[in-house]
Amino acid sequence: MAGFRLSPLEWSDLRRALGLYFSATFLRSNYMALMLVGWLIAALCALWNLHGLLKHETLAQALSHTSIFYVILIVIFVQSVLQLHTNNQIGGSQAPSIPGLAIAEARAASIVASIIILGFAGLMRLLPIPFHDALFFILFNAIPSAVQWYAPPHEQSGKRRLAIVLFGVALMLAQFALVLVSDATFWMLTRPAALTVPASIVLFIGLIGSILSLPNRLHGSTPLTPAAHEHPLPSASTGSSVARSANKALTPYQLRQMLLAPITPVTLRTDILISLFVIPVTLSVFATIEMFLSHRSFSAAWLKSVGTGCIMLVIGDKWLLDRQHWPLLLVTGRFGSRLKFVQAVFKAKLSRMLIVTPIRVLSLVVPYALLKPLLPTTAFYDALDLIVLAVGMTLCSALPFLLLRSPAKSIVFAFNLAPVLLIQLCSPFLLGLKYAGYLALAALTLGAFSYLVAPYRISRSDWPYENE
Repeated sequence: MAGFRLSPLEWSDLRRALGLYFSATFLRSNYMALMLVGWLIAALCALWNLHGLLKHETLAQALSHTSIFYVILIVIFVQSVLQLHTNNQIGGSQAPSIPGLAIAEARAASIVASIIILGFAGLMRLLPIPFHDALFFILFNAIPSAVQWYAPPHEQSGKRRLAIVLFGVALMLAQFALVLVSDATFWMLTRPAALTVPASIVLFIGLIGSILSLPNRLHGSTPLTPAAHEHPLPSASTGSSVARSANKALTPYQLRQMLLAPITPVTLRTDILISLFVIPVTLSVFATIEMFLSHRSFSAAWLKSVGTGCIMLVIGDKWLLDRQHWPLLLVTGRFGSRLKFVQAVFKAKLSRMLIVTPIRVLSLVVPYALLKPLLPTTAFYDALDLIVLAVGMTLCSALPFLLLRSPAKSIVFAFNLAPVLLIQLCSPFLLGLKYAGYLALAALTLGAFSYLVAPYRISRSDWPYENE
């Protein structure tokens, strides 16, 4: 890392990098910006609601009557927006040959991230909450961002890099599990300064250090960071992935999965096993942690986290967002015309959902029915409702192409992410079976219409996406 003293050229590079955050370039190339605005409004509404409750309630009472989940979400999402921008800046093949580009972008990102974190902490101070507690709360919930920013040096051994990645994943899971604990927010916002100030310093240094590791991503042939938003370039990573997959005599199931994401596709057996165990294992881990920290029984803690399980029903590939690999597969002639190709993408998505979704739903509903307990008929209708809801909402991701000829990438991203946000609100666990059933049928109707009509619109639009 360079020292703290910057040369005139480095200052010039830093000013240029900082200036991009306040330019049209930042908005055009950042398809997450639209969702950021929506979640920022939701976070501000949550803080305003909490501010009103604190006028006549204690902090513990106010937190029990409202949720500041969107505040936690916006802390993470802002960092993802910054990561997308910096990766766009240094992701090109020419980036390593431009002196000072990566370190200037890393320094600019660290400055912007610091200002945003301090601004959020200052905003929470108006509740009123002590600044040191607010800052600790913000930085603690930025732990996943620090993990995603970090890129280990390439001279490290593969085992050490793997250990770092596994440690980062474990840290993210532990942080996320604590968020689910009822009293965790109150605990973080009421710690003495003797604890929060040193902890905040450590967390701040960790986040800035992770951002400043950004130049490490410019070297080497494969990405060495767990950042979920980094996508392979169509001319390199995607092509090599397709070539490796083609040499392994892909099964029909794997071939269909190649249409959905530019990665080596998993087998049907692997997909089934992952779908069978991902929800029960994840919720059991969270329930165990909450059981020890909040003194609930395991069954009560598991039932409380069932909403998180609903989110896992629709988490998957960004099948209409990442289209850089489409031309490479289209030119093989294996799928016919552009229209037939897009229809094949939709068929691949539907076939995978019809296999994976029922397995995930049953792995969620069966334990829920046993712990609740529910009548078998009620459990059956809950499962059917969730299957219809998940399939319908996922197919609704194509709605922007029915409304616009060439929708902006930010709009497509918002519709791809919408099922993750809506399925928890529309589940039978929250609304009851009657109202959830109406919403599920509405989602399925819109999804079916999108499935039939959207391929014609998409086949006539430009793809792949470029930075807009």
